[in-house]
Amino acid sequence: MAISSLPAILTARLITLRRGLLLALLAALYVVLWQGPDTPVGRTFVIVHLGLFMLWQPFVHADRRLSMPALLGLSGVLLLVGIFLKGWMVAVWIMMLAGIVGGKVLLFGARAPRLFYLLALGFLVASLLLMAAPLAVPIVKPSQPILLLGYIGLPLVLMVMALLPPGRETDDGREVVDFVYSLFVFLLLAVLMLGTLAAMLLLDSGYVEALLQTLMVTGAMLMMLGLAWNPHSGFAGLGGLFSRYLMSIGLPIEQWLQALTNLASREDDPQAFLEQACAEISQRLPWVTGGEWVAGNSSGCFGATEGRRWEFSHGGMVLVLYTLHALSPTLIWHCNLLAQLLAQFHADKQRTLAFKQLSYMQAIHETGARLTHDVKNLLQSLNAVCSAGAETGAVSSAAYQALLRRQLPAISERLAETLSKLNAPHDLSTVRSIPAADWWQELGQRLAALTWVRFKADMPFEGELPAEVFSGVVENLVRNAAEKHLREPDLIVQVELIADPAGFELIVCDNGSAMAADIASSLFLGPVSSESGYGIGLYNAARYAQAAGYRLELMENRAGRVCFRLALAR
Repeated sequence: MAISSLPAILTARLITLRRGLLLALLAALYVVLWQGPDTPVGRTFVIVHLGLFMLWQPFVHADRRLSMPALLGLSGVLLLVGIFLKGWMVAVWIMMLAGIVGGKVLLFGARAPRLFYLLALGFLVASLLLMAAPLAVPIVKPSQPILLLGYIGLPLVLMVMALLPPGRETDDGREVVDFVYSLFVFLLLAVLMLGTLAAMLLLDSGYVEALLQTLMVTGAMLMMLGLAWNPHSGFAGLGGLFSRYLMSIGLPIEQWLQALTNLASREDDPQAFLEQACAEISQRLPWVTGGEWVAGNSSGCFGATEGRRWEFSHGGMVLVLYTLHALSPTLIWHCNLLAQLLAQFHADKQRTLAFKQLSYMQAIHETGARLTHDVKNLLQSLNAVCSAGAETGAVSSAAYQALLRRQLPAISERLAETLSKLNAPHDLSTVRSIPAADWWQELGQRLAALTWVRFKADMPFEGELPAEVFSGVVENLVRNAAEKHLREPDLIVQVELIADPAGFELIVCDNGSAMAADIASSLFLGPVSSESGYGIGLYNAARYAQAAGYRLELMENRAGRVCFRLALAR
């Protein structure tokens, strides 16, 4: 059987004896008030009372070992109390002890523990008003019956507390004390004592009369404060205003939430949405000087990134806020909620963009299915012509010649229309490598009719290149440039092939106007629509090049020089 350590056994024992410790320290306090703090017996029982309080106190575990500096400091405090103990010190200590006990009263649901601590609180209040006040202030001279009531009634209260049935209080060695209630009880007793003294001096009343007058005024003020806090007449009262302040921190948070909602309705790009929303934070929240954000491969900053740093992470997004001063727990909670909302909106924008790209891809597949049907029809027409030519003597017959003259141009035209609709990339298995010199010569012959296209290369070339990849990129760029040439007749396009030891590099430039910034930023990330046609063709050409180990990028974008580059990915 395991043997428990002495501190653990002591802690468990003190937990079971907690009510007894409280009764003992109250009894020791009664002896101090009865004998007087300036007598040897009174000073001795003060030290006993403080020792019992250290064992009962609800703030630190009872088995916590004291360090040597703490032990020396506690010994010094006890020595000073034993030598310089005065009546007003006892009165202040009783008010503090009443605050501690009062902070525990409302935390118990069972009737027995609640009644026990209510009696303890009543004992402390009665001892303060009946026995400690005359010791602290010489002008307070209650009548003999009042003093006799204190001397006889307080021991009776202790006897009733001892006879109450025990009830379960807490599960561990550390109790719970409500700081707000404790502070309220302490301040209420301080107001009661000071108000009584003020009434005695100003109204020339006796102690009992002044105490009753102060109780009446304090009760009336508490009643008025309660009505103002919760008026029950259709108004929120001070309680509603206070709750609103704690939960919303006034207007800045609400204004930012409204701006976030408006921004989410008009901005579809996730990165742009995040940048603008973060910029609104530093503009609308006065306690935030700036910050940083990281979402996936994107990052940015806003405002002044200096001061105290607070980091919030939600759903793959990290938001860092900088403030000049330390944030309160309520503000930290609000900033965390702010970051969570921002991350949720950003994730929704990303999902919307992904669904949009999937819709484009679905449209491409549906278009491919329709074009496949057209190709099948063309194949049937060619099969019909071939079948007619397979008959004996059909080649030399006039009817067959007429069929060819009629069908071949139509088939050629339909095939050209079908091919013009195909923008999806080919399968990588169809990629063929041919000598670069041959490909360059074929390209020049194929585009010779376009007088506004110039070719530049350092011949001769050695090595091979993937013809489908380079041809697809050049054809898409030249087709887009042809549409741009209709709007800008002076447009000149230069196609340059550069030989590199690692491979070949293709550069296509024109001297026309620059593309819009929003189109250029998402040119190869997904299909886009624009007047110049930069869209699904270049998107698929870039994906095809990437699958083949190449990278297509916008090298330069300014008025008079718009350049694309196709090179090996590094």
